[in-house]
Amino acid sequence: MNPIALIDVNCMYVSCERFADIALRGQPVVVLSNNDGCVISRSNEAKQLGVPMGEPWFKVKSNPQFKAVVARSSNYELYGDLSARFHRTVAEMAAWAEIYSIDEAFIGLSRDGAEHAHAIQNKVAQCTDLPTTVGVATTKTLAKIAQRHAKDIGRSFFDISTWSGSQIDELLCQIPVGDVWGVGRRISRQLTANQVRSAWELSRLDPGQVRRKWSVGMERTVRELNGIPCIQVGFDPQPPQQILYSRMMGAVITQPDEMRLALAQYMWRATRRLRRSHQTATGMQVWFSTSHYRSNPHQERYGISLPATNDPFYLIQAAQGILPKLKVGQPYNRIGVLFFGLAPAGIQPMLFEQVSTSHVLNDAMEQLNLRFPDCIAPGVAGIRTAQRWDMHRELLSGAVTTRWDELLPVQCRSV
Repeated sequence: MNPIALIDVNCMYVSCERFADIALRGQPVVVLSNNDGCVISRSNEAKQLGVPMGEPWFKVKSNPQFKAVVARSSNYELYGDLSARFHRTVAEMAAWAEIYSIDEAFIGLSRDGAEHAHAIQNKVAQCTDLPTTVGVATTKTLAKIAQRHAKDIGRSFFDISTWSGSQIDELLCQIPVGDVWGVGRRISRQLTANQVRSAWELSRLDPGQVRRKWSVGMERTVRELNGIPCIQVGFDPQPPQQILYSRMMGAVITQPDEMRLALAQYMWRATRRLRRSHQTATGMQVWFSTSHYRSNPHQERYGISLPATNDPFYLIQAAQGILPKLKVGQPYNRIGVLFFGLAPAGIQPMLFEQVSTSHVLNDAMEQLNLRFPDCIAPGVAGIRTAQRWDMHRELLSGAVTTRWDELLPVQCRSV
């Protein structure tokens, strides 16, 4: 049986920021959420200082204990590009590769798993300069445990694929049951209430009883902890069943003209996500909401059935049905768009359905935006001037891998 590995980029967001600015290496660094709100990623140095995950930035900034901490706004363009490079590099060298998240992939190795995994790590470091941690085992669940244990003990590689059963049991005794891949908070509380506190105690349960009490997924987890591969590997990810685009704005909007412009621009971004997934939608929900921290939070929601489409012109116009429902003077600070009833693009529509005829124009806009990011959009969504309600990212690093005008400067000197 060939071993399975989980390769993970260490502190993905922070590592990307250090790729963009090597002066950040060795310093305590945090990455902030939208509008520079809360800490969502921390370097090891920041963790050692005691910066809490999820802590509001204004509290961290004002705390003398954290005066050495360097903050960066979320740079999704940079993270997305480096993530794509990471997964592309891994896929080129693995027997098979399954994207698990933006910074993790399960991969198939040759029988000499350790040598193969080290070669992949070295290639990732060479091509992306991103540090990685690898866990190797005979099942996906055990590979996840090996990878997490490697991080806990400060190593970049941990291989348990050749361990004996007693050695694996000894490791599982150290793993809290809530840290096992596939065990959620609710099930973890139930297991703990039944005196199942470690991964080893979970592995000793009868798989049939686990299936009857919880689910077939939990049964597979138990079997995988015992070295029996049960979770499918190496398959292409299924297309999403829904596509959600929701963002909090940098300032509230209260006037109709701003509402119309903000809606158009958010719809444009959402439809681009729909088109890039190569799907069409047959239903859509749009909403405006005020802050839920207000004493009287308010939300307006609008739903509509659609012909199977991903045409941004049609969808932006359809979404404007929410505008008459909005109340002038309400301090709306969030817009959300949900597409559902998704199907692969190109499927024959139902009889009498209205079909978009602007696909040539849409394709032309996509090509232009690939070459010159965000250079064109339909109607008022194409007005790219700065708005007061734009997302605040005052500590944003450059898009050093995707924009010509933000490439890192390099100076060459003769010796």
